[in-house]
Order: sequence, then C-alpha cells, then structure tokens
Amino acid sequence: MKNLRFICIAFLVIIIGGCELLTGSDSDDEIEEPSDEKQFVWNAMNYWYYWQGDVSALADNRDDNEGEFWRYLNGFSDAEALFESFRHPDDDFSFFIDDYEEYQNEQDGIYAALGLNYGFYYKDQQQTDLVGYVRYVIPGSPAEDAGLERLDLFTKVDGTTITVNNYLDLLTNDSAHDLTLAKIDTSGSNIQYVEDETVTVESQEVIEDPVFASEVIDTSGVKIGYLMYNSFQTNSHQALNDVFSDFKNQAINELVLDLRYNGGGAVITSQLLTSMISGLGSSTKFGEFEYNEKRSANNNREVFFLDEVPLENEDGDIKRDNEGNFENSESMNRLSLDKVYVLTSSGTASASETVINSLLPHIDVTYIGLKTVGKDEGSLTLYDAPSPYLNSDEANSDHKKAIQPIVLKIVNADGEAYPTGFAPEGYTSDGCPDDDSDNCVSEITLDNILNKPNLGNPEEPLFSRAIDIILGQQTKRRAGVKQIKMKEAPLPTGFDAFKLHRQGMFVEPYMMPTGEKR
Repeated sequence: MKNLRFICIAFLVIIIGGCELLTGSDSDDEIEEPSDEKQFVWNAMNYWYYWQGDVSALADNRDDNEGEFWRYLNGFSDAEALFESFRHPDDDFSFFIDDYEEYQNEQDGIYAALGLNYGFYYKDQQQTDLVGYVRYVIPGSPAEDAGLERLDLFTKVDGTTITVNNYLDLLTNDSAHDLTLAKIDTSGSNIQYVEDETVTVESQEVIEDPVFASEVIDTSGVKIGYLMYNSFQTNSHQALNDVFSDFKNQAINELVLDLRYNGGGAVITSQLLTSMISGLGSSTKFGEFEYNEKRSANNNREVFFLDEVPLENEDGDIKRDNEGNFENSESMNRLSLDKVYVLTSSGTASASETVINSLLPHIDVTYIGLKTVGKDEGSLTLYDAPSPYLNSDEANSDHKKAIQPIVLKIVNADGEAYPTGFAPEGYTSDGCPDDDSDNCVSEITLDNILNKPNLGNPEEPLFSRAIDIILGQQTKRRAGVKQIKMKEAPLPTGFDAFKLHRQGMFVEPYMMPTGEKR
C-alpha cells in the first residue's frame, strides 16, 4: 500500500508539473507580445543610437531569447519609459516624439505658441525673485497683437510672482497667459520695478520665419551686412539665398551673423549658410560624421560644402538622385568672405555652433556675446517603419510615435569638435567682466533695457561691439547712463523658449549609412 501511495503521488506531481509547463505563468506561450511602439524603440535604438555599444540593454544579443526579451519590454509602462531607460549619461539631447506629424510642423516653424521668445534675470542680489524679459516677438503672433516689444519686462505670470522655484514652468504650456508688465525706476539709489499693466497673450498656431532680420548699414565707408537667423530650417533655404542676393547686390564688405537665439536645426542648412558666406564648394571638406560602433566602418564620413541651394520637394523633403545630385535646387548666391562675425549667447547651440566650427579651418571667425552650449551631436527622426526606420511614408499607421536619438558626432575638417562650446574672448565662468572687455557682451544691461534698441540697430550692444571691431575703434559708451549688468538666470540644457527645436542638430536620411554590422 505504501508503495502504491508513493507511485500515485509521484504520478500526480508529474501531471501537475507537466500542466504547469504547458499553461503556467512562466510559459513563453502566455507572455503577451509587447506593443509595436516598444519593439520599434528597441530595434531603432539598437540600430542607430550613438552610444549603443555602451548601453547593455541595447546589446545585439538582448533579443536572442524571445520570451525573456518580451518580459523585459513589458516591464516598462510605455514606449517613452523604455526609450528614456536607454539614455547614456552623456546624452542630454535625445527625446521621444508623441506625434511625429506635429513634430514635423514644429520643425517647419509651425507650432502653438504665444509668439514671444523670452529669458529671465535675477531681480536683486538675493537671487530669489526674477524678472522676465522679451527677447523678440514674432510678427503677426498673439504677442505682437498684445502690444509686446523687445526688452519689455514682466514680473508676474497669471498673477504669480516669478521666482527661482517656478520660472521654468510658468510659460511652457500652450495656454493663454496674463503677463504683468513692469518698468524700471532709477530715480533712487537702487533699481526699482514698478508694475505697469497686465496684458493677456493668447496661444494659437504661429508660423515663424527663421530669417528674422537683415540689414545693410554703411558706416565710415564700410558696408556691413547683418543677418539674424533663428532656426536652421530646410524650408528657409530660398529666403536665405534671397538675403545673400541682396547682400551681393549691395556689395557688402563685412557680415555680422546673429545666432544668439538660434538653438539649431538641420545640418544641411548649416552647410548651405557656410557655403554662401565662404564661397567654398563641394571640393572642400565641411566636416566629418562619426557613428556608433555598429557603423565603425563608416566612421569619418566626409561632408562637404555645397555648390548649389538644395530646396524641399512638395512633400517637404530634400532628396538626392542616384548620382548624388539634389533633385530640386537653384544656383547659390555667394559672398566669398575671408572673415565673419558671429553673435552668440548661452542659447546658441548645435547647428549654430557647427557654422562656427566648420568655418574655423578656412576663414577667420570672431564670436561676440556669451559662451555657447557645446553640442556637437546630431540626431535623426526614426519611425516605426521597416529597417532602417527612416521612411515616414512606411510608418505603422496604428500610432504616431517616433524618436529623435543622437546618432552621430560631428567634427570639422581639422578633426576638432566643440563639446564645451565657444567662449568669446574675455568670457569668464561668471560671465562678462564689469569692464565689458574684449568680445564678451551681455544684452541684459540697464542701458540696453532702458533704451530698447531693435535687433539690427547699430546701438544694440552685440551688434555695436561687432561694428567697433570691424572699424577698429574703441567701444562706445552712452554718456550719463549707469553701466549695470543684470545676472541672467540659467535655462536648462534643451530649453528653448516658445518652441521645441530643443537645441537640436538634425541630419537628413540620405546622409546616413544604412548598412548594418552585427
């Protein structure tokens, strides 16, 4: 009987165990397949991410065991959480895209916004309360309709005093906002801010022309061209070429390129702008791309200046034919200058910095203003489409998710990058010295705020310094006005007031090597 009971128990254990093997919770057959979005994020990041070889979760063998791989992907709440888990410690600029159609519009300068670019500075030495200031206003925007102008000041948003604890959050949504404007009173021993009026600024679709201002001034017999360019957008190539046509027709001697508010954009547009400035073409190296380890055979891919102006097709794309020629282009207006003066700030990044870096081996570049960000990395929009994930026309129609990961680093013709940015002569870790020496210039001074010169005005501090350098004269100081600098409050990496270019540098799909090495 004991032996029979033992046999029956053993038989039951075998049956139960076998059932568990077939239907238990650990069976691969019962593992839910991860969402398309999650599988796309892993596949695309494994294929393209610049730091793929340094992120263990993106190792090529990570998906060898399908069951374990699916469990891993299902451990994340959504595709964005999975994407964020892959970030390398050196990566400050990759980001997830909720709706790539909306993002494509933003890349063309179309987005919901108030229409003002703004910054903040500390109100007093305690550095607790802040003052907001208008950097510039987009023509035809709600901000212009509300009567706002460059260097208008505001101390409250929606009735809330601006402080170091809230200033990054007050204006970052798409809602309408009430701004409490203020004026400076210098009649006493200290600067006082007198609240003036409250204006309501609506939020609506805004279309920004990145060619914000262009001027030609003739001073002391020198014709100086001035261009403020605020975003490297491929749909602005025609407008840029038209500006340079005007510069050529007016036979300018010098060029001042204002990139102080330009957080970046398309690499091909920086190629175009530098080609128009320098006159260099496809026989001269613009720089080199360096990719991840999976594409090590394609490292040091040479990129050249341009001979023609590439234009978007009706779908908003720039494409080359099988011979490498642009399918849509026009002749280029070139200045062929041997030097250029670039106005910079703490928001000048990526494609803007690439303009400086790519020109340095070939012509003299003088930068004036504040230290730039230091972003020498390029990104690529990837879609849930067949490998290599570049074609939005083939994207999964069930969702609009996409990713914008860093996929390369760029160096100039001399092999030099700019990971710490470009610091104008005279710049210190505390900003510009009190004597306003060398090429370190801040626009947030009492003098400038009181007088409010427009961008492109020879009295505007950065442009004025460039003119002084060009003419070889001492910096002019306005008599009878206190030369007081305001300390600007820092904006975090990637923060770009009112728009979502995120200090990015974007490459066109045709620039990328698609041969996979696994």
